[in-house]
Amino acid sequence: MQDVTMPALGMAMSEATLLRWLRQPGDEVAAGEPVAEIETDKTAMELESPASGVLGVWLVAEGSTVPVGERLCTIIEAGDEVGVAENAAAVSSTATPATDIPEAPPPLVSSSSTVLAESEESNTWRTPHRESPRARRAARETAAAGQSDEPIASTATDATRATTPLPGRHRALIAAKVSQSWREIPHFAVVREIDADALVRAREDVRSVVPDATLTDLLLRALARALYETGMPEPVNVGLAVDTPLGVAIPIVTDVLGRSLQALAATRADVVGRAVSGHLLPADVEAQATSTLSNLGGFGVDAFTGVIYPGQTSLLTVGRVASRAIVEDGAVIARTTVIATLNVDHRVLDGADAARLLGSFAASIERPAGLTDGDAA
Repeated sequence: MQDVTMPALGMAMSEATLLRWLRQPGDEVAAGEPVAEIETDKTAMELESPASGVLGVWLVAEGSTVPVGERLCTIIEAGDEVGVAENAAAVSSTATPATDIPEAPPPLVSSSSTVLAESEESNTWRTPHRESPRARRAARETAAAGQSDEPIASTATDATRATTPLPGRHRALIAAKVSQSWREIPHFAVVREIDADALVRAREDVRSVVPDATLTDLLLRALARALYETGMPEPVNVGLAVDTPLGVAIPIVTDVLGRSLQALAATRADVVGRAVSGHLLPADVEAQATSTLSNLGGFGVDAFTGVIYPGQTSLLTVGRVASRAIVEDGAVIARTTVIATLNVDHRVLDGADAARLLGSFAASIERPAGLTDGDAA
């Protein structure tokens, strides 16, 4: 038998919610086949079977908040006659598995939903959360109180349940992580206005070769190169703040410097698409990253600060690329600029460290030739 446990998806993850079971006890499953859907503070995702065999009894009820590493069920592999017999007896003592699981409706994703990372062209609308904080807290406490190590009765999946988590519950998970970050991480920020004329020209040049490339791809590379130049070894992974119908998600774009620009654009698009649909893969969030990029430029924001995700040491926030008045050689002229704010953990980085990191990012923006190469390191 092989246990199916709640995975650790990132350094800061200590628990997650089991949203729903996708297979019934007694069902045959293949290795890599989704058997449950879980929700972290980042997003909802499918949990895959570690082996081929028969799904054992459920040990955790839908809606329960479960610590990392806790056993959810077991997979009884072929040839394990004792495990098969024990599982059959356990299934019979709880409930008869449903033979037909109604298909849930598609995720509730508005066609107008876009992402923070792609906000240079976005106009996002989000449904307000209608549950009160007290109601959301009571729901979480009720779910936690219902956890048990004993097998639970299996029931057919409710056909009216969407495949994505309720907004209130996901908002509460985000709120918990933000509060944790603000309590535990001593934040400070350094700000710099950066000449973006060359960056805008580079983006247009790149699109003639890689049509799907966006400003976000160049910003990701600039941040990754700055991290590399200030001491981070390769591969450099960077978090990407993505706006979803349920709130912000932070998937990880891996090996940003090691990919061609075409491959980076495709990877970024895939990750963003999964985040918006609420179906990130474990690989999208389990990679380690020390910094995240967040772009609100498409919303008309000039500059903003943010909250560092627990387990990371910095967050780079970027506003809109716009024509602004600057003084050059004693004269006021118009120049295309972007305002970048680097939010850092003072336990890890001092002011000079932050200034060097932001300075390296600015240098790549002002001289972006290296950002469009196959290897930006």
